[in-house]
Amino acid sequence: MTKRFGGLDKLDLLIKDRPIDRMTWLQEVFPIWGTFLNEEIEDALVEKGNIALWWLGACGYWFKTPENTDILIDNYCGPSIAVKWDVGESESPYGVMRQTGAKSQVWLRLNPQIIDPFAIKKVDALISTHPHLDHCDIYTIKPLIKNTDCKFIGPPKSCQKYEQFGVPKDRIVEVKAGDEIMINEICLKALEGADNTAVLEAESMSETAVNYLIKTPAGNFYHAGDSHYSNMFFRHGRENDIDVAMISFGDNPSGMTDKMTSYDAYRVAKALDTKLLIPMHYDNWALVKGDPEELEWIIRKKAPGMKIVILQWGCKFQYPKDQDIGRAIYPKQEEEFIPERSWEYGNKPRIFLRVEE
Repeated sequence: MTKRFGGLDKLDLLIKDRPIDRMTWLQEVFPIWGTFLNEEIEDALVEKGNIALWWLGACGYWFKTPENTDILIDNYCGPSIAVKWDVGESESPYGVMRQTGAKSQVWLRLNPQIIDPFAIKKVDALISTHPHLDHCDIYTIKPLIKNTDCKFIGPPKSCQKYEQFGVPKDRIVEVKAGDEIMINEICLKALEGADNTAVLEAESMSETAVNYLIKTPAGNFYHAGDSHYSNMFFRHGRENDIDVAMISFGDNPSGMTDKMTSYDAYRVAKALDTKLLIPMHYDNWALVKGDPEELEWIIRKKAPGMKIVILQWGCKFQYPKDQDIGRAIYPKQEEEFIPERSWEYGNKPRIFLRVEE
C-alpha cells in the first residue's frame, strides 16, 4: 500500500483522472498527515539520557524512551461537538452547560488530526486524566484494544468508560491520588486533580479526575489534565521534583470557567516550581481558544528564570536536549536540497519564458 507521504505516487493520485466519491476523499485525505507521524514515532531513536515527546494537540502527548517504552496520554481523535440541554431535562449531563445554563453549545475543533489511531502498532499504556470525551476518546481506545496489548490507565470514571468501550477488565488499571505504578522503566504517580468542570458530573474529585507525575530517567513530567487553579499545586511542587509541567489554559467566554487563564497557568507553574512550562489545550476548541504568546509574555515578566517551550503539533521534542529552544518549528528539509541539481543556481541550463507584448 502506498504510504501517504511516500513520494511521487501520492502526487500521481492527485493528478490522475479517476472516480472520486466522498469515502475515497475521506480515506485519502484524513488524517491530514496520513501515517507520517505514526512511522516517525515507530522509527524514532531517542538519545540516551533524554525522553522524546510529540504533542498531538489539546492535552494529547506521546512519550517515548531510549528503551522504546511508549506512553500515550489524553489523546483525542474525535470531531467537533454540538451539545444541547433539552427543554424539560432537569439537569444537563455536561459540566460546562451546568455552569452556564446554555441551551446549546458548539465545540468546533481547530487542531488537525495528525496521527492515525488505526495505524498504531505498539503502545505500552494509554492514560486518561478524566472521562471527558477529549481525554478518554473512543476513537483512540477502540483501535488500541484490537491492535496493541497496552494497558488502559485512569481514575474510576475513566475506567468505567474503558469498560463500556469494550476494554477487557484485565487490561484496565484504576488509579487514585497517591497510587504509583510502573510502566517498564517509567513510574506513573497519580496526584489529586482539580477539574471543577468534570467534578460537576461525579460524586467526588477522586472518582473522576487525577493529575499525573510521569517519572522518567531523563526527568519528571507533570500533566495537569484540565485542572483549574488550586493551592494543591503548591503542595505538589513541594512534595515532588518537577522538571516539566504541561498545563492547560485558554480564553473563557464571560459566564464560563472551563480553562485556566494564561495568568493562572503561570501561577500553577510557579507553584509547582517547575523548570520548564509547556502549555496545552489552548489550541483545539474555538470556544476557549487561547494565545500562547500571552503566556510567554507573563513568564518573561513574572518568572524570568522559568523556561517555556511552545510546541507545534507533531514536532519531536527531546528533554533535556531541547529545553532551551523556546519554540518548536517544523523541519525545513534543507538537508534534501542539492545545489548542483538546481535550475536556479546549479549546473542546469536556465529556461527563460518569453512574454509576448
